[in-house]
Amino acid sequence: MYKKLILFTILLLSNLFGQSICNMTVDQKITSVENGLLPVVLIAGEAPFKLEDRMKHYEIPGISIAIIKDYKIVWSKQYGVMDSELNNPVNDETMFNVGSLSKGIASLAVLSLVDEGKIDLQANVNDQLISWKVPENEYTKQNKVNPLLLMNHSGGAMFSPGIGYLRDNFPTNLQILMGEKPSQSKSVVIDKIPGTEYQYSNAGYSILQQLIIDVTGASYAEYVRERIFKTLNMQNSTLNQPLANHLIKNAAAGHRRNGLPFVEKRYYMQPSAAGGLWTNASDYAKYIIELQKSHLGKSNKIISTKLAKEMLSSHVSKQYGLGVFMREMFGDVNYFGHMGDNKGFFAGFVSHLTDGYGAVVLTNSQNGAQLIREITNGIAKIYDWKLYLPEEYKYVPINEKMQNQVCGRYSIGSDAFFEIKRDQDKLLIDQFDNGQLYNVGNGKFVTKFRLGSLQFNKDIDNRYSTVIYHFADELGRFLNDPVNCTKIKPGTKIPIELLDEGKIEEAISLYRKIKNENPDDYYISENRFNNLGYKYMGQKKYDQALAILKLNVEFYPESSNVYDSLAEAYMNIGEVSLAIEFYNRSLELNSNNTNAIRMIDKLHSD
Repeated sequence: MYKKLILFTILLLSNLFGQSICNMTVDQKITSVENGLLPVVLIAGEAPFKLEDRMKHYEIPGISIAIIKDYKIVWSKQYGVMDSELNNPVNDETMFNVGSLSKGIASLAVLSLVDEGKIDLQANVNDQLISWKVPENEYTKQNKVNPLLLMNHSGGAMFSPGIGYLRDNFPTNLQILMGEKPSQSKSVVIDKIPGTEYQYSNAGYSILQQLIIDVTGASYAEYVRERIFKTLNMQNSTLNQPLANHLIKNAAAGHRRNGLPFVEKRYYMQPSAAGGLWTNASDYAKYIIELQKSHLGKSNKIISTKLAKEMLSSHVSKQYGLGVFMREMFGDVNYFGHMGDNKGFFAGFVSHLTDGYGAVVLTNSQNGAQLIREITNGIAKIYDWKLYLPEEYKYVPINEKMQNQVCGRYSIGSDAFFEIKRDQDKLLIDQFDNGQLYNVGNGKFVTKFRLGSLQFNKDIDNRYSTVIYHFADELGRFLNDPVNCTKIKPGTKIPIELLDEGKIEEAISLYRKIKNENPDDYYISENRFNNLGYKYMGQKKYDQALAILKLNVEFYPESSNVYDSLAEAYMNIGEVSLAIEFYNRSLELNSNNTNAIRMIDKLHSD
């Protein structure tokens, strides 16, 4: 019965897809999209997904979608709720935070001032800034930073992760640049030779934001509102942060991976140019359409065709233009787009460079990335986007002997593994949500939910004992370096497993051994240990959390953050004096750690 149902669904959707898109009504097109979601890797004969099912699967409360065709928004629709606690439906005025999709708007704003002769793309940015200057150092002596390099992430500005701020501790952009309270990041510096390599940098967009402020004499949000949002009739978009009270009713809440909203509901990103835009799918589509038209010389409401071509072309990285990612197809760049996130939100768009079509998908969940790709792939199939979808794989059945040979645990580096298990006649990999592995021939296996593959190799006994693990990152932007993995012998445990089992001393001993043999190993890095400590705290496994965070202090004694995290662990188990001691140690290394200041005050008052 189940197989008949799948076959019926495939035939039904095939008939829908087989109709000419021109002959379908708008409602039919919407239904086709809602029932035609596709994974990132296509397997011949597999049924598509339904949007409703996938929203439940990923625990995503709300979505906003807009479809572009022939340089017009042909339809847009909203699904689900703004806040899973309040159950208020997403509507056509609902604003989502779109994270790094803000960078395209910022680049357009800079280029609008280039068009007016107020900013020089190639000139030293310090000659154009007024209220702050890029600190000179060994790197800036070799090459100067200019606005063009900052927009394409080759200005050498330091990597700086996005930080979500609350209403009562939201810094100014100048405070971000100077690393002053309440900023939670260090002062912005150049740590690569400008113009020599791509390094994705929110800090670079902080510099661009200040440049716009200095050149125009207006706030960044006000300039973009007057020059871009009003011009393009983007009525449900704002860069004013924190959001004004009258806008809160139209702003979705950010949701955690479990489908529940954050207690604080909304976090705000500074610099706004890097991730502070609040908008909806239709408004953002208007910006995309203007870029598409400007690129072809059909509209120049904001910038000239020459600058639009500059924005939508590859620079130091073939994959990045000015504020947008570029997607190459057989040597030619045919698409541009971006993915972006902030605490509780994920957004994405993709659009064709010359043919006037594309899509915007916004979600109010940290789980949104995968669903955005599935929706976009379904749209690409239904609307027949050129060269967008990958070639389908044909599934090659394997016998029981091969299934048994490939099952087992395989090491990925010094402290991670993946496991392949059998489920009746299927092989599942625990890495990607227990996704099914499909044999596509010659020892190569793929899964529908992550670009890349496992390539099994036979040993001298003609058994599959080693495998090359080669998958893309979580956002599907690029393939990570391939890793040669070896099957782990039964009974052998890696450090993380020993920790989970409570064998803490054995695990710590192995971590010290890894540190001694390979100090740069990712699995003993500060960031990894910090995340591990918080994972154990979340599970209330405080012995493991303390052990790993103490080891982080041992390995990285000059880092302020390791002391801050250890202090939090002690606070959680009621060791107030030790918590205060380590918060103070953190402050000694970083006097701008506002979290430590707040926590010390709280602990003393308590």
